[in-house]
Amino acid sequence: MDALTTAVRTLLEDPDASVDVKVATPEEAARAVRLFDQGLRSGRGVHRRMAEGALQGAETLSTDRLQVLSEFVQNSDDAGAGQLRVLLRSDDMLVAHDGVGLRLADMLPLGMPWLTGKAADAAATGRFGIGLSTLRALSTVWEVHCHPFHVRFSGTQLEPTPPPKIPDVISGPEWTVFRIPLAPGKLTSTQLLARFDEWNDASLLFLRHLRALEVTAGGHSVGLTLAWADMARHRLVAQGVEREVEVRHARTTDGAVWRVYTAQVEARPGWERSHKALDAVVPVGIALPLEGKVTGSVHAGLPVAPLDVAARVHTQFDPVASREGFADSRLNAQLVPVIADLWEAAVRDVLERVDHTAWHLVPLPCPSGSASTNLLQDQIRAELLNRARQSLAVKLALPVSQDGSSVPLSDFAVEEAALSGVLDDTDIARLGEARYALPAGVRDSGGRWRKVLVDWRTTGAADMRAEVRVMDALTLFSDYEWSDVARLVRLAAVALETGYEHALAGRTCLVTADGRRLRPQPAESAFADASGGATGPLDVLGVVLDLHPAYAEDNVWAKTVTAWLRRRDCLVRRDDTAAVLKIVSRLGKAGGRLADGDEATEASRLIALQQALGEMPKKQRDPLGPGIGRAIILNGFVYDKDGIEQSHRVKPGAAYLPQALESADGDRFEVAARKTPGLIWVRRSYARSLLSAAQAGGLSRTAFLRLLGVADAPRLTPVREVYYRADTKTYPGDPRLGLGRDCRWSVTGRWSQMLVKGADHTLDDLTSSDLVAVVKNIAAEQNVGERRRRTAALLRTLTTLLASSDQAVVPMARGHYKWNVRGETAAIWVWQLRETSWLEDSHGRLKPPADLTLRTPDTVALYGPEDPGYLHPAIHQALATRTEVLTALGVSGNPDVPRLMERLRELRDRANDNTNTDSDVPDSLRAKTSLHLGDW
Repeated sequence: MDALTTAVRTLLEDPDASVDVKVATPEEAARAVRLFDQGLRSGRGVHRRMAEGALQGAETLSTDRLQVLSEFVQNSDDAGAGQLRVLLRSDDMLVAHDGVGLRLADMLPLGMPWLTGKAADAAATGRFGIGLSTLRALSTVWEVHCHPFHVRFSGTQLEPTPPPKIPDVISGPEWTVFRIPLAPGKLTSTQLLARFDEWNDASLLFLRHLRALEVTAGGHSVGLTLAWADMARHRLVAQGVEREVEVRHARTTDGAVWRVYTAQVEARPGWERSHKALDAVVPVGIALPLEGKVTGSVHAGLPVAPLDVAARVHTQFDPVASREGFADSRLNAQLVPVIADLWEAAVRDVLERVDHTAWHLVPLPCPSGSASTNLLQDQIRAELLNRARQSLAVKLALPVSQDGSSVPLSDFAVEEAALSGVLDDTDIARLGEARYALPAGVRDSGGRWRKVLVDWRTTGAADMRAEVRVMDALTLFSDYEWSDVARLVRLAAVALETGYEHALAGRTCLVTADGRRLRPQPAESAFADASGGATGPLDVLGVVLDLHPAYAEDNVWAKTVTAWLRRRDCLVRRDDTAAVLKIVSRLGKAGGRLADGDEATEASRLIALQQALGEMPKKQRDPLGPGIGRAIILNGFVYDKDGIEQSHRVKPGAAYLPQALESADGDRFEVAARKTPGLIWVRRSYARSLLSAAQAGGLSRTAFLRLLGVADAPRLTPVREVYYRADTKTYPGDPRLGLGRDCRWSVTGRWSQMLVKGADHTLDDLTSSDLVAVVKNIAAEQNVGERRRRTAALLRTLTTLLASSDQAVVPMARGHYKWNVRGETAAIWVWQLRETSWLEDSHGRLKPPADLTLRTPDTVALYGPEDPGYLHPAIHQALATRTEVLTALGVSGNPDVPRLMERLRELRDRANDNTNTDSDVPDSLRAKTSLHLGDW
């Protein structure tokens, strides 16, 4: 038996046996093929049937009927090939590589399923011996040609075959060529090219030898290739040990660069590969794309599964037999932390030494509910995400500036996205209370750095600072060193866009043309709308201010701010007088007032206001008047305790109208008050300086001042504004304030009337300290004629007040768990007038109004020659046409029936005491009594 036959028989018995027979010629190779075939045929039938069944199963082992193409790539790499070429022709497909040629021992593993010669080769990819059997998805017959072997495989049969005509473009003289005959339509050029389109140059990253792959079909070619460059050797920590890591760059045909880190890691006890040898060291590789986010993958040589991280990772994972995924093996789980160690070191190396903006390398959490940990690639992603959060975030150090020193992330402050481009580094660092702001040089243009830091800040182990928020940045409006108006405008716009409108409204966020900073409060300031005229009739008021020119620029920031001001009624046209008047009214109602000016300016303001209000319809101006009055100061005067007139600045709402400005006939309140101390009057000169009604659209001087709040009668003050807690009472949910029956202002008549009605409080009562002061001053007047004139003037002034049910009459109530109304009574100010001795009787004595009687024909008939306490005739005559004022104060008028009856009883009692007759009753009284009793 010759050596060749012995070698074949040895391999048939033990395919892993080592045979030392060199096959040199095609004839020897053909003979060896026949010997293998004969040996297989002569074997036990059950073994042949098992092999045939395995081949048939291989046809559907993979869901990808072109899986064999991946197997060709893996086998070529295992054979040390640097190039692999595929050519699709009309009736066959040729696959050629330039690796180690065929040996005798390769025959059986090539053709028999589940038979491999690589199980003991830890570095080789193959392990199951099923790869090329997946060819059956394309053809049940195939050939391999490599001098001196030319073999045809058909099922479990082997036979020599003549060498085909191989085109020069597909192979060289030492190449191995596989020929797969194809039935018509079995594989089209489109299908083949599409299959390789799913790959890219980076698919070759972790192959040990293969550097170029070319596929030609239908006149088109697809090529995959990588250009490698050695970069460095680093000492990086992996598995807790500092080890040497080789760093190379692989450049793809489209110019993309992958930074590839490879290391050898000692195998740990308990590591065991499935159906494969394990060396003392295990290769681990990480490839990181330096330019943008790309699809990652998990490799076992070639890519096997997608990885949702910008990285390609490789080690000796256990794949499933079809190579469409990874086995759920213990080793795979043990290798995940090894991959994570090298990945963390590699990413840190890139961010710190190569590209500070390579944040695309850092994974972010998947959308809620989409994460899975069932597959190996999911476990790897979860581990990388955890490493980034818990370790990389802590260890990463970045430069504070170009060529500057590096510091940990905890030393940096960052601003939220809305503030980017608004704040500079100094602002960010100061507001974030950090040493540095994260410099622009470490921020990628896509903003992924922000998402990564947000994730790390929320879930990571690093002590990272909170983002500088828009709310934090609003404090810069109070920083007058922050003087770039364009940035102030942009910050205001950002605050509006992020929902901080309310907070912004309370800040001095607006800059005027003269550099002042003001709040956008309609009650404080108004700003000129650039769309209006440059001047307006009310400019003299100074309430419409010009904004800095930055607000008029044609950009989105300025437009956002001015649109907001317009919505807040802070932006008005200077020539829109109605709008300007509303601004002044709001200013006054909010407690503000116009800026002080000299006498000429203030006079001009009043004239401008009078004219503008006069041009408005009464219905529109009346609601504005009180607010405008609160915003201005008038010149006035007040008398001191010695009767000396003193100049005084006063708001219209606290001043009274002097007689010189009264439009009504007769003496009015100033005559009544005369030099009563404490009352403030507007200057009489306004009668000359203000416009006449004809000049001001019908609004006279007096009407204008009254519109502003100047009073022509004593002011009544709600008790709630001057009350003492001991005198008052309230109930929850009821706004009405009760004034006690026994309050400090109480008078006998009020107390008695309330007692009769069962009331203990009046509700929302009114008082008047000014009126009380004037009455006391009148009573103290020594000049009798002057006192009577002043008395008549006051009574004339009170006509309207006493006739008003809202001001002269109030409810009275009993408080028991709530207010129980018991009717109405006079307001406290009326009761005070009724029971104060200030009106003269016919003899010139001062009496309370309730003790006086009007002298009328009826009262004369009732009292005859007797004087019941008649009001002094001078006062009565002065009020002859307005006696209702006197009766409202309690002065008795014409007698009613009860009073007649009382008078009759009085006369009868007096007669009984004298002559016991009724002859002293006047006839006129008898007639009057009969008449009234008849009516009664």
